[in-house]
Amino acid sequence: MLTQAQNNHLAQECHICEPRGGCLGLQLLDSEEIRQQLCNAKRISRKGEHVFREGEEADAFYVVRSGSIKNYLVTEDGEEQVLGFYLPGDVFGLDTSEEQFRMSSAITLETTSLCRFPHAYLSDKAQGTKLLKITAEQMQRDHNLVLMLARKDADGRIASFLDDLACRYWSRGYSASAFMLTMSRQDIGCYLGLAVETVSRTLTRFQDSGILQVNRREVEILDHDKLRKIAGTRASGSKSHTRTVELKPV
Repeated sequence: MLTQAQNNHLAQECHICEPRGGCLGLQLLDSEEIRQQLCNAKRISRKGEHVFREGEEADAFYVVRSGSIKNYLVTEDGEEQVLGFYLPGDVFGLDTSEEQFRMSSAITLETTSLCRFPHAYLSDKAQGTKLLKITAEQMQRDHNLVLMLARKDADGRIASFLDDLACRYWSRGYSASAFMLTMSRQDIGCYLGLAVETVSRTLTRFQDSGILQVNRREVEILDHDKLRKIAGTRASGSKSHTRTVELKPV
């Protein structure tokens, strides 16, 4: 059982956690066993550290407390394929093979704080049902973004990507207008199926058109309506963050 001090500490930790509104951990805290283990589940990683690598045994999944993660795999010809980016409140590490090995790798894009949940939690029917619901919703958002990106040219893909980031940041209580691109231009290109030069040129063109203000990795959206018009999205935007099919290069 948790001591009163441990309960107080856990409550304080979750209260000050920035993405608590969308945190899977809070939805799992109705279990005393989970509360007991979660007290020591927090992990902080520096930029460029792997949370896990493709082929490793999978024994846990994660929730991002702060920072950001790149999810990727290496193709048979040695090329890196970016699958998605995870922001505060996002869940990752659930994609495993039948033999419970990692099917992709996850690396930090900046100093990142995580909460770690052993896969043993999923043996509890109630917790597994909650996680299945969240995962199904996430997969549906992913599918919608894949279809949307696959139909667009370079401008449309990048506009959709930025609009998606803005919506995700907004849903977690951050600014939808000003944020950091913690991923490199090369990573963005790999994710969207674009050359890095195309990414850079498009961002510059958006800036010249008064849609964005870009200062290295800092982005400020000046005209959301124009961005969404190029993206072809409704005002609510998209909230997906992973990709499951290969896009045709532009």
